[in-house]
Amino acid sequence: MKIIAIREGSQAEREGLRPGDELLAVNGQPVRDDIDLLYYGAEDVVYLALQREGHVFEAECEGSEDLGIELEQMRFKFCRNHCLFCFVDQNPPGMRKAVYFKDEDYRLSFLHGSYITLTTLSETEIKRIVEQRLSPLYVSVHATEPAVRQLILGIERDDRLLEKIDSLLDGGIRLHCQIVVCPGINDGSILEKTIRDLAKRYPGILSLAVVPVGLTGYREGLYPLKAVDSLHARKIIELVDRLRSELIHPSSIILHHFDGEDTGIDHKSGFVYCADELYNRAGIDIPETGYYDDFPQIENGVGMIRDFLDAAERLEVTEGELKYTGKVALVTGLSMEPYLLQFAKRLRNFTDNLQVRVIAVTNHFFGESVTVSGLLTGRDIITALQDIDSDETVLLPPNCLNAEGLFLDDLSLEDLTKSLNVTVCQGEYDPVATFFEGVS
Repeated sequence: MKIIAIREGSQAEREGLRPGDELLAVNGQPVRDDIDLLYYGAEDVVYLALQREGHVFEAECEGSEDLGIELEQMRFKFCRNHCLFCFVDQNPPGMRKAVYFKDEDYRLSFLHGSYITLTTLSETEIKRIVEQRLSPLYVSVHATEPAVRQLILGIERDDRLLEKIDSLLDGGIRLHCQIVVCPGINDGSILEKTIRDLAKRYPGILSLAVVPVGLTGYREGLYPLKAVDSLHARKIIELVDRLRSELIHPSSIILHHFDGEDTGIDHKSGFVYCADELYNRAGIDIPETGYYDDFPQIENGVGMIRDFLDAAERLEVTEGELKYTGKVALVTGLSMEPYLLQFAKRLRNFTDNLQVRVIAVTNHFFGESVTVSGLLTGRDIITALQDIDSDETVLLPPNCLNAEGLFLDDLSLEDLTKSLNVTVCQGEYDPVATFFEGVS
């Protein structure tokens, strides 16, 4: 792996390492990526083997201190599945190249919580995962019935999913799993079988999310999937609720006390959770906080709304200073509109210094069936804000921009500010912290 940067004042700089050097091995082990560097470098003394312009040399560092090395980006493993609902296949043309890349990389699953199917996971990779304790991993199951799983993933043979899962669990690796429900394919009895098969492997499998298939307006030539409508959503919730009441698991939390003694206390884990979108489509109230345990699948859209509602309850007791005054427009997707309307009303009642309104943006980019705020684009937001007042501050959802500050259509926060000629800011997941200083 090539070193692309050396942090100023770091051990690597003191040892004379430079950008462009190639890191060959750490403590005698070859380096394939950042994980190898971290894992094999977790020793009191770290020996680095490097190459510069064909010359091999060594460096010795202390493992207790960050080395200060930034490696080139790892090469990601490409997904060879042909999933019926793959969102990448449903992207419109003309987007940046990275959006069309399908990854199936266990390292991204470990580092960033990306879901992988395990279809091409090899014995060698399982051995590495177990050896380096790359846990937890996030696994897309969809169905444990081999023929149904083959259909959904577009693979030609049984990939022996449960055997791979058992190998990982036997090695001490913990998993979070998901099922994307496609009406008429993996719902009903297939869904029940899948949940039961995975529940048998609790607590190795820590949690299971049940989410509705997401369909965009770009499905020409793709498998004719049905959307999860209100009736389907209700049936899925009823099935999951029945199984939760039957399968609910006792588990043990270890509390570590300052005197060094550990106390175990029993609690219950619901194990399987329905996505927020299922409740929205079914027209059923979002469950109370206890349903979600410790919110293990919140980044998968399971419990985000409840977390928002719970955070909003702190409004009446907050003592922070307002970050904004005057007119504020809260931008959101259609799914969150009713919850933001409630919060905006509470804000107006709480202070006279804010005039808050909610603007729900229709997703024309992907299609009107896509209603989540994380898939809003800059152009659709600009279209929805054509009547914005010049003295109005616009607050965007926190999840519609990537780490580089870009929307999915490559527009930036600055592009919106220039186009609308108003102040545009990115909000936080905590609605109270969005408006008040000193709230965390």
